[in-house]
Amino acid sequence: MRASTAATPLYEVPDRATSLMADFTAVTVDEIQKLISSAPNKTCHLDPAPTWLVKDVSCLFSPFVALLCNKSLTTGSFPAEFKQAIIRPRLKKDGLNCSDLKNYRPVFNLPFLSKLLQRVVQARLQVHFDGNSLLSRWQLAYRRFHSIKTAVTKVLNDLLLATRGQMSALCLLDLSAAFDTVDHELLLQRLERQFGLHGRVLQWIRSYLTDRTFCVVYGEGTSFVVQVTCSVPQGSVLGPLFFIVYMADLADLVVK
Repeated sequence: MRASTAATPLYEVPDRATSLMADFTAVTVDEIQKLISSAPNKTCHLDPAPTWLVKDVSCLFSPFVALLCNKSLTTGSFPAEFKQAIIRPRLKKDGLNCSDLKNYRPVFNLPFLSKLLQRVVQARLQVHFDGNSLLSRWQLAYRRFHSIKTAVTKVLNDLLLATRGQMSALCLLDLSAAFDTVDHELLLQRLERQFGLHGRVLQWIRSYLTDRTFCVVYGEGTSFVVQVTCSVPQGSVLGPLFFIVYMADLADLVVK
């Protein structure tokens, strides 16, 4: 029996994992080179070198990045330097009142290598999730080949089919600052008990989630450093995947 990831669980997460994943497969130099080449040319203030330069010398840089990634995956440790983030607030829409803080969206700027390592892990987790059909078929956001258009098409089709003598009702749930609602211990319980992650994989994810910090940069001003105790980072690679895992039980409740 696998040990619980939390000493005092928020509530009992059902243990229904049938397919287990305890270790990550090793990263190859070719994989790293492809990830670097396909990465967008965005540079974070925390990066020691601009992304375009890293891409230009990727053939020389890739072996060292592969070594770093494999060390992280085999030790189950996410580097502390990669847990720092800079938040640059952006207006949600043009024309909104810039003096109202509610009109801003916190955009996390993360180091390039941090995102690269997250892409490596995301690819391996996605293989486990998709290969074992662990994600709900009705989860249409934050997934490849799925989008808001897919969701709208599904709802429209259901409504049209229901016009044959049936009554339809549409219930919408809107979470304010949804990514900030993620409790780390509950997420880890779900990943272990429902998605079969344990061993070095779960250890790495715990390391990824804990001891994260950020500061806010606006104009010429910089805030003090803040410790993150919950949520998944906006703008991160793994954030959307972890969010849909966190909300996975919602699909079962809707079906009921």
